[in-house]
Amino acid sequence: MNFKRIQWIFLVAFILFDIIVGCQLLFQNRFTITNNTQSRQSTVLKEMRADSISYQNLSKHQPNAFYISGSQSGDGGELEQQMAKLHNQTSRFADSQLVSEFDSPIKLNGDRPQSRLDQVVRRARNVPLGEHYQYSAQLSSRREAVYTQMVKDQPVLSSDGQIRFRINRNNQVTGYTQTYLEDPTTLQQRTATISQRQAVVWLYRHNQIPNNSQIRWAILGYTKLLTTNNHNRAVYVPTWAVEIKTKTADTVQRLNVNAFNSTIMKSSPDTVNMDSINK
Repeated sequence: MNFKRIQWIFLVAFILFDIIVGCQLLFQNRFTITNNTQSRQSTVLKEMRADSISYQNLSKHQPNAFYISGSQSGDGGELEQQMAKLHNQTSRFADSQLVSEFDSPIKLNGDRPQSRLDQVVRRARNVPLGEHYQYSAQLSSRREAVYTQMVKDQPVLSSDGQIRFRINRNNQVTGYTQTYLEDPTTLQQRTATISQRQAVVWLYRHNQIPNNSQIRWAILGYTKLLTTNNHNRAVYVPTWAVEIKTKTADTVQRLNVNAFNSTIMKSSPDTVNMDSINK
């Protein structure tokens, strides 16, 4: 009996030893792969510096995100219905877009326009559904302040879910346009995306970033991937939007990288059957 117990003890110990060694080897392999990837990225970043491409610190963090399905709020939709609550402005709704002119311009702080606009957006009598939007410094300019609809903690970078305030030369908002993405739903479990650093490196390796240029910013958000045949719904994918300014010509371009598969995205989506996405 004692001999059998000893055999069982050795057998269990051997199995535990195999599990521990296997886990260590798996961890070491993953660590080696990660280190090799990071090393290659560091080499590319040095090449970018040599080509006079400037950039700020690029994050190696890989956020989690989803594929999203949603539809623009159209005629009779939630956005148009909320127009009845608006005061002190003249509004109209056409082509899934609300266009409004304030009766009196709203004065802004030239350095921090969002400090006043945040108050405007949060009041339903000023802007419908404003609680779903957040100011985007990257997408804004001196003549336009942009608020993006937030879906699953990420901004909508497509024009389907944004508020754009028009700013005149006196730093006054005269009106705005607004679109709204209705009923956004997830199509899969939360999945890790590529990092900000990986997106920029990918663009450089595919000759999308010219020499003597500056990476002004790179932000993660949802852009339209494709439209469906299901009641005008569309599929949105997490995307790294990267803005690049050429130092010599002073031109600016914005590129989109699919944050799931690293492909450089086309400007116009393809049309597919929704059933193929849900499979």
